[in-house]
Amino acid sequence: MSENLSEPLSNTLARLEERIAEARLDRADVLDVRGLSARTALTEGEIQALLAGSAQPSADDIEGRIRRRVRTLHETRLAASGRKRAEVCKEVADALSISPEWARQLLLGKKMPNVPDLTALAAYFGVEQGTGFFTDPAPIVLNRELHRLLEELGGDEEGPLVRFATRHGVVTLALRGRQLTPRKQEALAVMLEGLLSGGEETGEETER
Repeated sequence: MSENLSEPLSNTLARLEERIAEARLDRADVLDVRGLSARTALTEGEIQALLAGSAQPSADDIEGRIRRRVRTLHETRLAASGRKRAEVCKEVADALSISPEWARQLLLGKKMPNVPDLTALAAYFGVEQGTGFFTDPAPIVLNRELHRLLEELGGDEEGPLVRFATRHGVVTLALRGRQLTPRKQEALAVMLEGLLSGGEETGEETER
């Protein structure tokens, strides 16, 4: 992903707002606070404040920031996966070579991970920014994600649904006037691919 993170968050947000208006997208859909929180490990309150133009609180200390983001990331992934907390704690304990109880304290944000543990947590959760995912100031983290959204909205003029239609010779796709974000287009294209693949297999079996 190409980034120009020297650009202030306010400028990135302004460009994104312009892109949303041009494409007639739903702002709340693109700037989904819950989704942004899940992808950045910032709290929903932090994201809402930054989107509203508030500066990062001066009282934000790096240790509190790290513990809060580890907890937020853990809780988000846990809710999405439906797994048991004890199971995840056991996996993290094995990955970090620590006790399950210490792993639980880290994941709940009650204990501060050292550098090797933080590096191992970044690897366990598969975050591409490494330890910076937990340590970077909130405006930088959100700015990085908004740049990603800008790239998705402007980097591919055809979009997933147009590519799908081209592959399958579909003349038109009636969305009843709705504008879909690239993420939703991709999800819809994947679903339609699955339906067509299933239909093709059924047809082959019938012919036999």
